[in-house]
Amino acid sequence: MSIGVLQTVMPLEPLEPLESLESLIREAKEGLSFDRTVSRRLVHRASVTEVFLTDAAVAGTDRFLVGAQLPRNHALYRPEETGQADFMLLVEAVRQAGIFLSHRYHDVPLGHHFIFKALSLRISDPAALRVGGGPLPVVLDVKVVTPAGGRNPRRFDARFDMVIEVGGRECARASAGVTVIDGVRYGRLRQRGRTAQPAARPAPPVGSGEEGRGVLLPVAGAPGTWQLLVDPTHPGYFEHPSDHVPGMLLLEAFRQAALLTGRAAGGAGGEPGAGFPVSLASLDAEFAVFGELAEAVTVEATATGDGRVRLSATQGTRVLATAVARRAA
Repeated sequence: MSIGVLQTVMPLEPLEPLESLESLIREAKEGLSFDRTVSRRLVHRASVTEVFLTDAAVAGTDRFLVGAQLPRNHALYRPEETGQADFMLLVEAVRQAGIFLSHRYHDVPLGHHFIFKALSLRISDPAALRVGGGPLPVVLDVKVVTPAGGRNPRRFDARFDMVIEVGGRECARASAGVTVIDGVRYGRLRQRGRTAQPAARPAPPVGSGEEGRGVLLPVAGAPGTWQLLVDPTHPGYFEHPSDHVPGMLLLEAFRQAALLTGRAAGGAGGEPGAGFPVSLASLDAEFAVFGELAEAVTVEATATGDGRVRLSATQGTRVLATAVARRAA
């Protein structure tokens, strides 16, 4: 693992210190290595093939540069029909960056539990993300925002604001809010909401298209409503064991529901699916409570008429997460 450290060097004459710093940052970005991945433990992955981060450097107070290599193809994250990298591939890179920086630079011990409270991604330049003849080298310029005051050794709160670049060209911005707690506090927290009996598992969906990833099952007679397929044996969404419904599974369900809702509502031609774009431009999600594996999860989506789709995931009366998605123009 190659971890670079960028040190701010004061110029001999304090003429343009800001430009000097920015020059150092540019050099650090160019010096990031994409030759090998960081430790899988530092991004909470069981398989090295699921690690996308390759390098990191300190670029100032609570500012970091993170290198990532996005695969051309992946078991879950395949190129969009537009030819650009999968939207969820970028989301996973953002998730890994938040976890890695917490462990590597903020002294969060391995074994602590990460609870993501919010995650957003907005693509501004999809052409920069176009999949070519090899993996896509990406740089995440990250600012870590933490509460003022002393650190609690058993809890870490942070927000990771990121500018995502390809070849020095900004293509997206992202933000992730997280709370990290030790095993004792996590165990106490997880005692809540575990009274339900295991529900019958629905059969895997049949067909292709958005349903082909094995996430959503239509609910008969309920337009814009689906049942989430939660399969703890799934090699992708449950790449490592989890005692709750993974946040990445909920986000993938939101992505699929947003696209399916847009197609049903109709595109530029006024007919269902006519001229409808096949990717997302943005997704802003908030997580409220843990989703229990034993309970059915319902996903609902409503088109707002302005290119956005409002989404929710619920278990009975409990709202697990909500989101707003915007379709690509």
